[in-house]
Amino acid sequence: MEPKSGSDERHERLRAEVARNPFISDEDLAERLGVSIHTVRSDRRRLGIPEVRRRGKDLLPDLFGRPRPLTNREVLGDLLEVSADREGLSLLETTEEMGLETSRVIRGHVLFAQANTLANAVVDTEIALTAEAKVEYLAPAHVGERILAKARVLRVRRHARTVDVVLKTPKGAVFHGLFTIHGLTRGAAEHLKIIHTKEGEGA
Repeated sequence: MEPKSGSDERHERLRAEVARNPFISDEDLAERLGVSIHTVRSDRRRLGIPEVRRRGKDLLPDLFGRPRPLTNREVLGDLLEVSADREGLSLLETTEEMGLETSRVIRGHVLFAQANTLANAVVDTEIALTAEAKVEYLAPAHVGERILAKARVLRVRRHARTVDVVLKTPKGAVFHGLFTIHGLTRGAAEHLKIIHTKEGEGA
């Protein structure tokens, strides 16, 4: 039996690290393997291992169930997939600016914003407004962790939707929220002076 080369051993370690933590970044892999980021990226391509954002998306069905087709809505983080009036998924890459300086715990308003904007995004309406929110902070999330959000519409009643949102890191659930979202047409929102038509529009 021929001895393994250095690259073979490195490839085995890379596979093992990704299998242990699919959310591990190229930077962390480079540090653990004692090589450059360029080498990690080259090894990943050679081994057919996708980059971390793709791995996170591939893992979503295991964490939350099968995702739905994508709709273009603005959320805090990357909107991965959404099915109108049913469910949606988003992924947030946390940064130093989102955390407390001493503990590096992600600030509560960041978690709320990710959950709230996703809850609004899944509602099938022109204008979505949050009417009520009941939230629980279940565990701390830390700077550098990737946060996956899953939203499910529990109830549809006339212009209101009840949306359940769970946020998870690789360690488990960190946030749960129950949102009541009101949906309005653009015309109704303009009539109520919630939004204003820009000059030249709607003529």
